[in-house]
Amino acid sequence: MADQKKWAKELSAKCGVDAKVLEFATEELSESCGGDSLTSRKVIEELTTSCHLNEEELRKFIKDVSKNCPMDVKKLHDEVVEAEGNKELAFKAAYKASGRPL
Repeated sequence: MADQKKWAKELSAKCGVDAKVLEFATEELSESCGGDSLTSRKVIEELTTSCHLNEEELRKFIKDVSKNCPMDVKKLHDEVVEAEGNKELAFKAAYKASGRPL
């Protein structure tokens, strides 16, 4: 758990999103999607550093993911990476990873 807090603190310093929000987002992805915490962290890192999601956008993304679960968090990660920093495509990643039509 200390590792999770340290990771969230370091990422918070890079992206400006509150560390507690980052921790919540990681836990939610892990629980909702049945994913491992390492992959969930990668998704959060990609969303906040490459796609530049702010705190409000990250919360919305996590809410969208939760509504569309179950899904493969690794596939979600692949879809987020494929968005190549485009916020709009990143938000569509949750739907694409779930296998549901957009």
